Amino acid sequence: MFDTVGGLPLHALVLHVVVIAVPLATLLALLFAYPRTRNWARWPLAVVAVGTLGATFVTKESGEELEQALGIQPGNPVGDLIEVHEQLANQLLILVAVFTVIAVASSLLVSRLDVAPRRPPVAIEVGLPVLLVIVALVMAYWVYRVGDIGSRAVWNPEGSVNYSTSGGE
Repeated sequence: MFDTVGGLPLHALVLHVVVIAVPLATLLALLFAYPRTRNWARWPLAVVAVGTLGATFVTKESGEELEQALGIQPGNPVGDLIEVHEQLANQLLILVAVFTVIAVASSLLVSRLDVAPRRPPVAIEVGLPVLLVIVALVMAYWVYRVGDIGSRAVWNPEGSVNYSTSGGE
């Protein structure tokens, strides 16, 4: 189910959704935490968070399918990097799930500026947005880590290539 689309590995296609969705979700979390932009960011945050969770799940599952299809095993540079990549991806899925729960709860529970006859408790009003931003920043860093290890496994598993340019050499 999570293997190919049109002959291309699904993983190589859907990982780009996660690479775009996580920073977008992080940006929306920051906008939501700021009271003046909260009303605008409220529902896009919830929708993007749920979509990011779905995309992350499909990406993780398709990565496992790709690993099996290619017969990648630990014990060589590529296999060892893929093993770390898989562990970090599993952790990322948990982070995205936690972020999604906090984002949806924040969207529903944190008050709006234009409708505030009864304010929720301070723990909800202040605590949820702060927690949302913290988890969003960790999630953004984690997607970087997952992608860095994955790209090294594909493009430079032995670390022998230096892609940086130095002056005119």
